[in-house]
Amino acid sequence: MLTYKLEEELLFAKYYAEKLHGEKASLIFEKGFVNDAKEASHLSQFFWKMVDTAIEDEKNKTLLPWAESNQFLTEKLLQSISGYLDRAGFEKEWGEVSDQQDI
Repeated sequence: MLTYKLEEELLFAKYYAEKLHGEKASLIFEKGFVNDAKEASHLSQFFWKMVDTAIEDEKNKTLLPWAESNQFLTEKLLQSISGYLDRAGFEKEWGEVSDQQDI
């Protein structure tokens, strides 16, 4: 099960899923798990797209509905999502998508 250390992580993830029209990601966050490798890859891709958008929002000083910085929440979500995918046996999918990022 996908779990979070902070309630704001899920709020943050759902906010960006809506903003990015990520219906599949929204469904994953609602149910709290991925069914297969395809969904694991999708969640991984969504995460990195969310990071890019959150960085832009911070640069643009977009007003957001939480007190923490986007950087703080993306770091927390990185731990939550990557940890979950690893525990669920989808570390390969996470790694492949993450390796493609320009970090």
